[in-house]
Amino acid sequence: MIISGAKGYLGTLACDFFQTKGCKVYKASRTPGSDIKFDLSQPEQFSELKINVPIDIFLHTAAANENKCREKPYESISQNVIGTKAALDFCVANDIKYFVYISTFHVFGNHNEEINEDVTPMSRDDYGLSHFQAEQYVKMYTELGYIKGIIIRPSNLFGVPDCLNNFKRWTLVPFAFCKDAVQSKCIVLNSPGLQERNFVSVHDVCEVIYHVIPNIEKYPLLHVPGPETMNIKELAIKVKLIMLNYYNTPIELKLPESNSFSLLSPTKLNFSSMYLDSIYKPSDTIDQHIIQLCGKLRGE
Repeated sequence: MIISGAKGYLGTLACDFFQTKGCKVYKASRTPGSDIKFDLSQPEQFSELKINVPIDIFLHTAAANENKCREKPYESISQNVIGTKAALDFCVANDIKYFVYISTFHVFGNHNEEINEDVTPMSRDDYGLSHFQAEQYVKMYTELGYIKGIIIRPSNLFGVPDCLNNFKRWTLVPFAFCKDAVQSKCIVLNSPGLQERNFVSVHDVCEVIYHVIPNIEKYPLLHVPGPETMNIKELAIKVKLIMLNYYNTPIELKLPESNSFSLLSPTKLNFSSMYLDSIYKPSDTIDQHIIQLCGKLRGE
């Protein structure tokens, strides 16, 4: 198995997971020391690379995240779309049969109805749209018979990073709230926090991939929601209570003045899958993530 983005947050945890399953993992990254050099900014170079070992699965986790898509949209769109095509061409050139693309539920933008695999994405930003465009390449290569591909759309990911010093996703709420609670003893919400989020662990996403590979042709597209949906305020309260109950540390939760948001209604989320129950049912809850991450941030 080759895992692209192997030095990133998701890629690092995926490498650990599949190695524990007994898989031989080759790490593809632009970082020195990787088994295979893969730089999203140099797609043609990677697409033409030939390797001399037999590989059956390519797990593509490398992508420009939502922050980079906002800050450097042209570069990020190229990396997400053309970088995925380069990974697909690499697989074709090296006779790699299975291609697993990690997309995101953000391809849907803001939907109020139930979102399952039959709902057509309506992206609202470069991050979501570039992932959806990359999905179309995976779909095209699969339909042409070049590879056997699957598109995985997880919801909001959580899971304690291997190395906090190298972690770059602190703006994501499952991480930001824990960091603020430990370092500032205070969590500040800039809105009432009524918008809902579904959370799924990286471990559960990897379990889904592991279980679906033997039947990949049946599931070209698969949503991976987790067992918990809550709003942002509820998550902040959960972190606050865990810090008090597990670490005997009171945390202040600051909310904005309610009058300025009086006309806002809660943003509901119903992200679901028509197929997941027959493959693997995610069960990790976010509580253990909060306990472990807060402990690690405290140096324990």
